[in-house]
Amino acid sequence: MKKKISFFLLLVISFARAQQADTENEVKKVITTFFEGFHQQDTLLMKSLVSADVVLHSVMVGMANENVLSSTNFEDFLISIAAIPKDVKFKEKLQSFSISINGVLATVATPYSFYVNNTLSHCGVNIFQLYLDKDKWKIASILDSRQKENCY
Repeated sequence: MKKKISFFLLLVISFARAQQADTENEVKKVITTFFEGFHQQDTLLMKSLVSADVVLHSVMVGMANENVLSSTNFEDFLISIAAIPKDVKFKEKLQSFSISINGVLATVATPYSFYVNNTLSHCGVNIFQLYLDKDKWKIASILDSRQKENCY
């Protein structure tokens, strides 16, 4: 009897881990697809992955060496991406993914390095907050840090 219970518990744990991995892969796919759209300047693809009232924030070091939080309207962000000249190469390389899921909410941290014409421009960390909208994960907010020194 103990063997049957142990086997059943092992089966349940394995199933739960598989479901968690599937959910993490779904969330990661939203982020990677967002960056595919970003690099291709496909603003329609990017827009399809975010909530209607997505929030964008950045933290940068200001003139007096203090951290400054700024906000960007998502439509303005899309316009700026579409306006990048085709002869300018830009690439945001994500270093890793740290994904935390709690029911219908997910948080993803992605350290990154940003290159313009194959030259390192800056680096930092992106923090994405997502929610489950019906059966699709949507980005609700993006917070990033930007620094020019101590990049990876």
